[in-house]
Amino acid sequence: MKSFLFLALLLCACFAVAEAQERSQDDQPHVLPKNLPQPKEEAPKLEQGESSSKDSEINLETPGRTSSSGAPSTVHETLPYDPHKAAKDIEVGQYYLKRKNYRAALDRFNEALLYKPNDAEAVYRLAQTQEKLELYALAYQNYRSYQTIFKEGPYVKEAQEAMQRIEPRLPKAEVAGQQSGDPAESIQEGESYLTKNDFESAHASFVRALQMAPDDPVANFRLAQSLQGLQRLDEARIFYKKYLSLQPGGKMAGEAKREIAQINFVLGKP
Repeated sequence: MKSFLFLALLLCACFAVAEAQERSQDDQPHVLPKNLPQPKEEAPKLEQGESSSKDSEINLETPGRTSSSGAPSTVHETLPYDPHKAAKDIEVGQYYLKRKNYRAALDRFNEALLYKPNDAEAVYRLAQTQEKLELYALAYQNYRSYQTIFKEGPYVKEAQEAMQRIEPRLPKAEVAGQQSGDPAESIQEGESYLTKNDFESAHASFVRALQMAPDDPVANFRLAQSLQGLQRLDEARIFYKKYLSLQPGGKMAGEAKREIAQINFVLGKP
């Protein structure tokens, strides 16, 4: 009897071993199959607003016009006489002026005067904008310039009233064309302040110099530097451009171009 039981158990064991050999290890549900192909790593999907590493690279070159040498040019050394473009700048400037975007209006009216110097409309609108920005000395000068350019212009009365309104805010020497002194002295004084990073005092000195000599290239360049120090970048760019229009080949032209390019980059403008 015992022998029979032993034989039966032996047969069951042999049968179990044979069945196990027929089943492969890959059939076991708890074992990862061998040689399973690894999934390819996919680039992470970008959420909205994210960018790839290439997208985040900053391209410092500005496409568009090129200089005579073929290199990209981001600065207009001189602006050719173009009354049509000046008129367009005046139109856009008035749009900004009405909406109290005075910085943008200032840029447009100044640019109009680069395309068409002494345009009466641009000079008057520029004076209005400067008054709104509390640039009283410059506004006073341009109100007076408007009356000189266009003695019977439609805004002569308004310009005279504006000058009377501004006069109490100005030093006596600057009122009614009674400026005195040498612009070179004011420039030298302003340069001294620049070396001390006293941009407010430097700005006042260079404004006085421009009151006496509006087309002095050094005064325009230094005024741009003082405005840049005060973080008034739009205005600084205007006076750097004015310097280039006065002396496109001047000794500070290269620096003016670099500063304009840097300001454009900071402001995100072409």
